[in-house]
Amino acid sequence: MTLQTDTASLSATTAPPAPSRRAAEFVIRWSLPLILLVTLVIATATTPGFLSFENLRGILINTSVIGIAAVGLTPVTLSGNLVSLAVTQQAMLAAVVFFPLLAVGVPLPLAIILVILILAATGFAQGAFVALGLNPMITTLAAGAIIFGLATLATAGRVVSAPEVDTRWIALASPLGLPLPIYIFVGFTILTTFFIDRTVTGRKISLAGANRETARLSGVSFRAATIAAFVVLGIGTAISGIVVAAQAGQATTLDLPTLTSNVIAAVLVGGTAIQGGFGSPLRSALGALMIAIFSQVMLLHDFPHGVRLAAVGLLVVVMVSVLHVIRKKAI
Repeated sequence: MTLQTDTASLSATTAPPAPSRRAAEFVIRWSLPLILLVTLVIATATTPGFLSFENLRGILINTSVIGIAAVGLTPVTLSGNLVSLAVTQQAMLAAVVFFPLLAVGVPLPLAIILVILILAATGFAQGAFVALGLNPMITTLAAGAIIFGLATLATAGRVVSAPEVDTRWIALASPLGLPLPIYIFVGFTILTTFFIDRTVTGRKISLAGANRETARLSGVSFRAATIAAFVVLGIGTAISGIVVAAQAGQATTLDLPTLTSNVIAAVLVGGTAIQGGFGSPLRSALGALMIAIFSQVMLLHDFPHGVRLAAVGLLVVVMVSVLHVIRKKAI
């Protein structure tokens, strides 16, 4: 009797997943690419000029700005630290620091490196406070306020630029017909994916978000994983801010007012679980593309700014709700 029971239990354990679970896993994996494809088809059919060169170029550049920061935010969410509310302020800081460095004669490559290091340091500081047990939302909200206040004091609210240095080629250059920011975006996505999937620290970030207690018992340092995740976010916002600043040729502390909401939307629409443990930089990159296309279609149809913001919010609610239900079926 016992042998039969054990055999039955073993069979149940090793049995292949139920069809409903396999279907749910398929939907989780392929839902976003399919939705993207459908959105592209509908946009092409209903929006005059959608496939024009200038429109597609604009979508790609917007995708890169949102996507670089969204890819940077992904490790924070994966690690179980929700999201950052200081994305806009960090990217703005990168922009307003970038031009003064150029203005005093710092070579462009060195200026880029210095901005990335400064933003990585701001990420480290935020990660350290969160690792000590502070709420990540409150910590990043406070950090954003501090960054904005100090940047406003430093610039006196004025536009900063470096007229003697041409930076717009960073946004306008198009190797092989694609805007340079897209190559930067793809490269950062690949590097972040490698970091998450192929390095010890990256795997610890995912494990810490999936099950903090299991991670602790396995010897994973939640503090180290949290700090590393916020450093990646700092790097992502630095690159995003530099791309925006280079494109405009100037920067102010009031730039990028909707970046935080768009970046969070991209991460969540991409399917990264808000509680952590599931997601990937690639999914966030696709989420950014989805947000950029969705926003551009509404812009071409002359929807008011408020309607566009509300529609993006509704898209996030629908996608997160659907994926939550599907994940429950897959468990």
